[in-house]
Amino acid sequence: MDTLTHGLLGYAVYAAAKQESWSKKERIGYASTAIIGGQIPDIEGFTTFLSPEVYLTWHRGITHSYLVSPLMALLAVGIVLLFNRSLRFRTAFGLAWISTMIHISFDWFNTWGTGIWEPFVSGRYSLGILPIVDIFILLSFAAAFLLARRFDTARVFRLFWLVIFLHVSVQGVQGTVLVSELRSQHPGLDQVSLQADFIPSRFHLVVREEDRFHYYEGSLFTGLNRIGEERDERHLVAVEEALKDGEVQALIRFLPDYGAHVMETDEDWKVTIYDPRFRINRPQLLSTEVVIPKSVVSH
Repeated sequence: MDTLTHGLLGYAVYAAAKQESWSKKERIGYASTAIIGGQIPDIEGFTTFLSPEVYLTWHRGITHSYLVSPLMALLAVGIVLLFNRSLRFRTAFGLAWISTMIHISFDWFNTWGTGIWEPFVSGRYSLGILPIVDIFILLSFAAAFLLARRFDTARVFRLFWLVIFLHVSVQGVQGTVLVSELRSQHPGLDQVSLQADFIPSRFHLVVREEDRFHYYEGSLFTGLNRIGEERDERHLVAVEEALKDGEVQALIRFLPDYGAHVMETDEDWKVTIYDPRFRINRPQLLSTEVVIPKSVVSH
């Protein structure tokens, strides 16, 4: 999810807790702990200033692991304790840990790969049932924030979490049904990738069938429409050479699946490694190009 949503969900964790016995200073501290806990897995964001290879290697990696989440929560609590010593550790840690787990889960729910079991499993996982920016979640939070001014805050935000749980569940069921439909239409397919649209209930799907990608979009209500097709050229020798590149290897680790496009010039092969989910609408996203001299490999 985007940074704003993670912060708001962290606040929603705090707001759903009973706060009657807390002083103003404690409330500020616990709210800060929950919000920072909701942001702390993205602590590796500074790697974007280093290099694409480093960024893709660390982004949504070990800091987004369920197994490391207690350490992330401890770090969030430690940051707040530097400025506010009035907190009870058990309460602060509980809020931070829940927020951290929610951050990891909601990143797993959307399109970009997340290393939820690192360091023991290096694969990146993505369900694709939520968009990076979910307008339904943002509007639901705004409604809850306004209602909390007139009604009990904890009750309002517990209702908010129920609504969000139902939203995620409905999105998941719809995505699962659409994937099942495509599997029945393409019995010999190798993989189906799901990507939620900005508009709730709409999805983009990519079917890999041997050396072809088939692109679809739609919903359970409108049906799926086929919008394109592309040949995957990963079997070419030039691609084998491109796969030795460090940035390419980092990108492939980051993606659930990848495609390759090869363009020939007089002196070399230009190999583009891409995420097929963005190939139609945003081809430059999660894509990298490697130039392979013809002196290195013959086509």
